[in-house]
Amino acid sequence: MSTTHAGQPILHFLNTVRDDGKQRRENSFADPADLHRMLIDAGLANADHPVPGPAQMQSLLALREAAYAVFSAIAASRMPDREEALMLETTIKAAVQDAQLVFTPGQLGVSAGPLGGIHDRLALALFDLLRADDLARLRECARCTHLFIDHGRGPGRRWCAMTRCGNRAKLAAYRRRQRDQVT
Repeated sequence: MSTTHAGQPILHFLNTVRDDGKQRRENSFADPADLHRMLIDAGLANADHPVPGPAQMQSLLALREAAYAVFSAIAASRMPDREEALMLETTIKAAVQDAQLVFTPGQLGVSAGPLGGIHDRLALALFDLLRADDLARLRECARCTHLFIDHGRGPGRRWCAMTRCGNRAKLAAYRRRQRDQVT
């Protein structure tokens, strides 16, 4: 699986919203085929998985929002809401129950079972993130709702990406300072 600027491939899925100001109102993909391509690019789906239909899209978006709520709470060092945590737990348990072991030289892995498809692959990736060593470095962007793993050595990243939110935040701060100097 590839990593993204977020640090974990599954965070790419959680960040599939066009989001200014912590709203999470609009998807960043045009249609199910676009989401399918994004998941393939992030290593979260295979090209042989079918493009999600309407019912599966509804299920994937519900999983995304429940997982976002849980991981956002983790990033803020607070307890997640019970409903979202329960949905994520139930989804992960179902995916693990159907999962299969994958043996490769020197490694043992777990992958979605034969009936699992994209939904189970995403659930297993969320489970991997919950058990990841760097989960303590999970952060939420100060400007939008995108989540990322902060691998920096300094005081910590504040934005999901400098080109996405950092530049906008710095420009807004500069404009405020200019406006304050005039008054």
